[in-house]
Amino acid sequence: MNGLADLRMFSEIARSQSMASAANRLGMAPATISGRLKALEDHYGVALVRRTTRSLLLTEEGKLLLERSKPVLSGFADLERDMGGRRTAVSGGLVLSCAADISRVQLLSLVRAFARAHPHMQFSLRLDPPGSLHEIPFDAALRVGPVRDSNLTIRKLFSMETVTCAAPAYLAEHGVPVCPADLCRHECLRLDGSAFAGNDWAFQGDAGPVAVGGRFRASDPATLKNFAVQGLGILRTALADVEAELAAGVLVPVLGNFEPEPQTVCLLSDSRRRLPARTSEFIDFAQALVRAPSAGGRGAAPVRSANDICKIM
Repeated sequence: MNGLADLRMFSEIARSQSMASAANRLGMAPATISGRLKALEDHYGVALVRRTTRSLLLTEEGKLLLERSKPVLSGFADLERDMGGRRTAVSGGLVLSCAADISRVQLLSLVRAFARAHPHMQFSLRLDPPGSLHEIPFDAALRVGPVRDSNLTIRKLFSMETVTCAAPAYLAEHGVPVCPADLCRHECLRLDGSAFAGNDWAFQGDAGPVAVGGRFRASDPATLKNFAVQGLGILRTALADVEAELAAGVLVPVLGNFEPEPQTVCLLSDSRRRLPARTSEFIDFAQALVRAPSAGGRGAAPVRSANDICKIM
């Protein structure tokens, strides 16, 4: 028995009351229809139709099969229609898996713009640890730095500038680091699972990565930013997320000459041919948005250096 296909065939035979008519409507040879009907009767062990010289009549068992198969075929037709609509309708829920060290400002700007363009969409933003993409459900994922996964399509989305900074009070008490190696004697606020702000901080030039330490670490960059504002240590974070604090002088940059090249944020998804419309639309929207020229400048006020702050104090 060929499941739904045979039920569809039997339904057409019952409707047409003719093997030839059913074969014509289904685009099949009459001999094929006859053979599959016989196989269906063999499967159930009863006759389903009674052949006459002019037409086919359903037996009692045939009538029962026809009646019971109607909701099955109707439900499957609904399922096919709904699943087909998923390929073209930009609706439903989008699950976005984000690395903890991606700029909240840039991330939320992207999601806000997409949400405005698609008011019927729902969003679930999750902060997931690195290396967890095989263990979690997601529609699209944002990760910082190189990503190697042959099962995923990886697109470079945007560059994210970083900054190393601290509160003026912390620098006044502990001194201003003048080179990356000086961080070894400082309280460094570390972000769990970060590609650039974890246990090893990379810098330009010959400084290389520096193994940093300190009493405070967290999995949430907002928590570390609060620690830094309170004067508990030196912070390495996305520049966009602390521009207000830098402009206000609440935090000041250090080691600016050694800051690494901007981090690459990648957008990951399954192969394009497998994606529902909502995910394909988000990918296209994100790529178009980051390619668009910026509408304005970055900061409102110039940022003073750490040495300038300490001289004032």
